Amino acid sequence: MIRRAVAAAVLLACGAVAPAAPAVESTPQPAPRPSATAAGEACTVDQEHLVDQEPAVMSLLGVSDAWKLSRGGVVVAIVDTGVDATNVHLGDVVLPGTDLLDGGDGRTDGSGHGTAVAGQIAARRVAGSGVVGVAPDSLILPVRVYEDSSDEATRAGRGPDASRTAQGIRWAADNGAVIIVVPQSTLSDVDDLRSAVEYATSAGSLVVASAGNVTSRNEDAGAVRFPAGYPQVLSVTAVDANGLPSDAVVHGTHVEVAAPGARILTAFRGAGDCMLAADSPATSFATGYAGAVAALVAAAHPDETPADWEYRIAATALRPSPSVRTTTLGWGIIAPYAALNFINDGTMAGPVNPRFDPVASAAPVFMARPPEEIDTAGPERRRMVTLLGVGSAMTVIGLLLIARLRRDRP
Repeated sequence: MIRRAVAAAVLLACGAVAPAAPAVESTPQPAPRPSATAAGEACTVDQEHLVDQEPAVMSLLGVSDAWKLSRGGVVVAIVDTGVDATNVHLGDVVLPGTDLLDGGDGRTDGSGHGTAVAGQIAARRVAGSGVVGVAPDSLILPVRVYEDSSDEATRAGRGPDASRTAQGIRWAADNGAVIIVVPQSTLSDVDDLRSAVEYATSAGSLVVASAGNVTSRNEDAGAVRFPAGYPQVLSVTAVDANGLPSDAVVHGTHVEVAAPGARILTAFRGAGDCMLAADSPATSFATGYAGAVAALVAAAHPDETPADWEYRIAATALRPSPSVRTTTLGWGIIAPYAALNFINDGTMAGPVNPRFDPVASAAPVFMARPPEEIDTAGPERRRMVTLLGVGSAMTVIGLLLIARLRRDRP
């Protein structure tokens, strides 16, 4: 049922159903509001809650299949509000990082936002909880660059800041991060931020960033957000709990891929587990999952470049036609198994290939046929192609019936 929703999202994005109108987005991402545990209890920092339920993303994206090929095992920096290393899932996961606000090693988080993203990526299993990260063998490098996105913090100079985020990206690249997750966005295209992304890429790090959320109807719906808008960055939007596009997130030309961003069961500050973004999706959480998939890919293919890793994820994302990119879902919904198993021989249509001239790439109407000896499609793509085939067959049958009725009419 869940994977049918993913296929429906791809069809919606490509015109089978009219998508909702693009909406507008704010600059910073709000901190996650405590929602509820799966048992319906309110999440609080005063009492630890453990939820004996696996995050929905595990089945939605076929993570167990991906784990047959990679479980991560690289250093992932989170440039955000810090990471609370006292969370039961994260104690042995969080490396000493840096705090560009108050000094220290970044292993505190008064907001909970960075901790939630860390849980999505690298939470370890513990007794009594089903929460686990998508790249559970990875290590987290916390880079604290802001306190939270409240008006009070912003007035005090402790809110999101493009130059401080740029400094954090550079620091992460200099301190061993293979993947740099930036679960925040800004309308400010500043030189510091652009050069920091270029620096990190040249150092061998892939930056994965949020394409932006909607909080106001007064902003430009088509404006590109940064650092997601830079060509070296894997730019991520979110789909809702049903795997469908949402007005709660930005749709734009900078969107490269989509990932689940609603009903996120993950680590909650120092208090165990919590379900976040229960009402609507957030691209910061989608970015967490995309960053985790990037960690799986980087660990499995260490000899490749950041551009190669980005290409794998975008080229194998779920979409009906490989040559079509939309402003709603970019190149489609991430498919970790397919990204890991992909062989880049230059024939896949779609995103710009870092290794082959575009003229050499074919552009078939539907999915490129994989080599016989390699399963480059994966279970997600096979399911989607099956649905498309069934739909086409039903259309043909319907047309034949209409023709027959007209022929038999007296």
